[in-house]
Amino acid sequence: MNDHPVLRGVKDIWVPEDVYGIQSLPADAEVLIYGQSTAGMDDKAPLIWEKSVMPIAWTKPYQIEGGKPGMAFASTMGSSLGFQSADLRRLVLNASLWLLEMEDTISPDLNVEYVGEYKRPTLALIPLGRG
Repeated sequence: MNDHPVLRGVKDIWVPEDVYGIQSLPADAEVLIYGQSTAGMDDKAPLIWEKSVMPIAWTKPYQIEGGKPGMAFASTMGSSLGFQSADLRRLVLNASLWLLEMEDTISPDLNVEYVGEYKRPTLALIPLGRG
């Protein structure tokens, strides 16, 4: 496994989300995690080997004209249900600390527990119309 600081303590991420098709990343992007689709929306579902393995978390340097160089972190994971995964929460916390140049504070045992009670989001449909 990659020894990037963003991955410290991250062991296994499974999220009830599709693996989005990433056609290409810039040459200077560093892929941290690849993902594979499963045949169902639970962590016991078998992998679909016919589908491509896709990058699902990566870093990339950037430069804004007139500004100083920076670094970005991106992931295709991150739905409200996906954040039920402690390792996804750890990944995002680690990435945030790394981007803030606080790499020394990233440890495999940082607390990633919920603050308060987790409530599964509900979908509300709002009718739209004219007239």
